[in-house]
Amino acid sequence: MRIKHSMSRLWTGLGNQTLAVLTLVFLLSIQIAAFALPQIPVPPSESTAFSRWLAELQPSLGSHTRLLASLGLLTLRGSWLTRLGLALLTLVVAANLDALRESWEKPLRSRSQIGRLLICVGGILIIGGWGGQMLWGWRDPEVIAWPENDIVLPERDVSIAQPRGPLSIWTRQVGLYTLTRGQRIGLEMQVAGAGKTQLGLLPSVNEAPQDSLRIAFTTGNPEAFFAVPEAGLIFRLNQLPDAIQIQAYRSASGDLLGEHRLQADDYESTLDIDGVTATIVCTLLPRYEVVYNPGAVLEAVGLGLFASGSLLIGKPSASGQTDDEPDITEGTANERG
Repeated sequence: MRIKHSMSRLWTGLGNQTLAVLTLVFLLSIQIAAFALPQIPVPPSESTAFSRWLAELQPSLGSHTRLLASLGLLTLRGSWLTRLGLALLTLVVAANLDALRESWEKPLRSRSQIGRLLICVGGILIIGGWGGQMLWGWRDPEVIAWPENDIVLPERDVSIAQPRGPLSIWTRQVGLYTLTRGQRIGLEMQVAGAGKTQLGLLPSVNEAPQDSLRIAFTTGNPEAFFAVPEAGLIFRLNQLPDAIQIQAYRSASGDLLGEHRLQADDYESTLDIDGVTATIVCTLLPRYEVVYNPGAVLEAVGLGLFASGSLLIGKPSASGQTDDEPDITEGTANERG
């Protein structure tokens, strides 16, 4: 009987006001951390890619980078913190649903009963919204946009205006929003031949030559190539921790013809190689994180209902019950009798 009594008290405790409020604070903290901190798109198990992302975040997060990563705050989508929050939420909803069932014969007029009902409905909406995010949501952590241009994600058929502040919610598609995540270096390249004649730049085999080429590096693509067919040259651009390495090769033989390092504070630089002149203009571009969460509305409504219910359910008495719960101590005494 003592074990049964202890288990009953524990189960009753899962439905009290204090734990509901703590669960709400924990869930809100996870949501705030997901907005405030940049999120790494690969799990820690992919060690090489994960380490590259950590190195990229080191300048902005400083000495706290490793600690935040070990706590799972940089990979919240699948971290143990999120699983713990959802597990705790499920237990709180189940305990309140059970308490509501036991008091269902009473008229639904007590604050505690209404509060428990709101907690159950809100918790179910939060879980459903999170499930929608896991199934159909996506996150692109590094999107670069040039001035006066929209943010374009062709693989997701998304084109949105650049935000004017740190956060923008795109109203044409519910759950789509952008977060400002610092800046990236962008390069504008032009190559001139004899007589300052503009030469065409070929970014890939399937594209047409361009007079001017724009290049922006990302963590996943730290290097770029383009060819100058008229001059028989191939340029390789590689982002280093403190500079951008520019190399020129002879396309026929692959021989290295020249190399130049462009520092971050160099606004414009020229490189003369084998009779051509490459002009490189450097500019700082905004870097965005684009997130699509189809369950965002459900989560927001659920958090509101859960918060309201947490305030409505009564504080537990000295015996651990609220005003709509059966007296466990009395029931246990009757059993003993």
